[in-house]
Amino acid sequence: RLSEQDQGASLLAGLANAGIIRFYPSMSLFARISLPLLIITQTAFLFGQEPAKQWNYDTFSRSHPEQACKVRTSQSGKQQLEPALDFKLIGDNPAGNTAELRTRIRAAWRDLIGPSARNSGPLEPKILEEQDFPHFIRKKVEYTGDPDERIRAWLFVPKGLRQKAPAMLCLHQTVQSGKDQCAGVAELKPELAFGPLLAERGFVTLCPDAICFGERYQVGGDFYCHYGDAVRLYQKNPGRSILSKMTDDAMRAVDYLSSLDQVDSARIGAIGHSHGGYGTLFAMAFDERIKAGVVSCGFTCFRSDPVPARWYRRTALIPRLGGFENKMADSPVDFHHLFAAIAPRSLFLSVALKDDIFPKPGDCAWIEQDTRAVYQKEGAAEKFELFAFDGPHAFNPEARDRAWAFLDRNLSQNAVKSPK
Repeated sequence: RLSEQDQGASLLAGLANAGIIRFYPSMSLFARISLPLLIITQTAFLFGQEPAKQWNYDTFSRSHPEQACKVRTSQSGKQQLEPALDFKLIGDNPAGNTAELRTRIRAAWRDLIGPSARNSGPLEPKILEEQDFPHFIRKKVEYTGDPDERIRAWLFVPKGLRQKAPAMLCLHQTVQSGKDQCAGVAELKPELAFGPLLAERGFVTLCPDAICFGERYQVGGDFYCHYGDAVRLYQKNPGRSILSKMTDDAMRAVDYLSSLDQVDSARIGAIGHSHGGYGTLFAMAFDERIKAGVVSCGFTCFRSDPVPARWYRRTALIPRLGGFENKMADSPVDFHHLFAAIAPRSLFLSVALKDDIFPKPGDCAWIEQDTRAVYQKEGAAEKFELFAFDGPHAFNPEARDRAWAFLDRNLSQNAVKSPK
């Protein structure tokens, strides 16, 4: 009996001989390998093996027509961003204070991303391996996310700690290696190895796998399918989006950090680039234990985004946003509302003006002015910084230096005396 790879190769040879597919001399080795793997995956049913399930927005929306964002706000129907301080639900009076404003913004975002199913049960932590480095100890750990779900992460503990230290939750970008890139184990982009970089600066750091990445990536037997876990997740709870699940997972990571003897739980921050950037934003918006955040290239406002389908078709992140397809101005919230929900906690935004992943983030000067107005009303203007640079999708050296200074400054300002 031929192996599945040999069967696939035989099929490819037949398709090539029949002229259905063609290989060209200029094709890279990656392309020559990737195309066969893709066809093998898509034709796996010919060999008696069920192919990996794929996320499909149309299938989801037909199966779950009740999954729609129903909330309407003063932003709904407006192409231009309205000032976050003016935000209100239709039929309500303006918020009486910033605390009420934050509550209303979170409620509107929650209606869009779906409900939380956060587990507050035992973490049941376990150390899987441990390795000594000159400036820190690196541990591979796991803990319980949802009930019966184990999440793996890299933990970095600086050497020579004499008191409880600040901690950082480090969230990776869209990369199959997941936590390994954030931990510097996968050497794809050393500048994104937040775990060891910040550990060397005295922070306890945790780099977990996001759902659908790293050791949470494989679905469908021997095949890999990006965001395929969404299918299983939505079968259990169609209202809970991947982004809602990511936010719940971030809260569990904060639970884990808070449980460590080395960590000052009043000085926990988060950092992320791209996928990890918006992961940081939503984690901060819904978990006030995160006192400072660094977001690199992590947003494009819905109203200026040339490809808003990234959130519901290309990925399974926010299916309910698909209800505003071709009418994105009707969405009840936008990213500047998320920044307002984070205030007055410390927030650093790095925005690439030539970003090809998150193009056209919006009018950065207006967004900065609007968000700063919220922080000023809170008496915390110095805790917000937006750095826009004329470059591509990257965490560049100037952004890094500014971010490190911001974290040093703001997490120490957030320090409180730890209980004995």
